[in-house]
Amino acid sequence: MRTIALLAGLLCLFACVSVSTSPVPSRHAEKPPDTSPAQVVSNYLEALKNRDFAKTYDFISSGYAANLDRKSYEINIKQGLDKYHWTLLGYQILGVQILGDQAFVLTELEVRFKPANSEEETQKKVRVQYGLTVLEKKWKISQSNCILNCVSAEDFAG
Repeated sequence: MRTIALLAGLLCLFACVSVSTSPVPSRHAEKPPDTSPAQVVSNYLEALKNRDFAKTYDFISSGYAANLDRKSYEINIKQGLDKYHWTLLGYQILGVQILGDQAFVLTELEVRFKPANSEEETQKKVRVQYGLTVLEKKWKISQSNCILNCVSAEDFAG
C-alpha cells in the first residue's frame, strides 16, 4: 500500500513538472509584422512630405491621432501645419531598435517653418525619435519626441 502511494506521488510530481515546463505561448513569440518599423516611419514621413495627411493616418495609432477619426485628423494636422507654414523638406532614418512588440526609429528631419512674429521662414534640421508598437499585427507610430535641435514653443508663440 505504501509503495502504491509513493508511486502515485511520484507520478503526480512528474506530471506536474512536465506540465509546468512545457513552453508557454508568448505574444512576443509571434511573427513580427511584414513591414519594418523603419519602413512605416519612412512611409509616414513621405506622406507628410507630400502633404497627404489622409495617408499619414494609416501609419499611426489612434492615440497618436488624438483619438480623432481620419477626416478630423486630416483637418486638424493640415490647419496646424498651415498656420506656421511648416513643411517637411527631407528626412533620413538614422537608426532602429526593436524590443519585442515595441520599436524606436531615430530620424533627422529637414523642416521649414515661419516662426510667429516673423516675416521670414526658417529652415533647420531636427532629430526626432518615433516610438512604434504592434497594433492589429502592424507597426504603428504611437509617439514621437524631438531630441536634438528642437523647435521651441517660443518659436511658435505670439
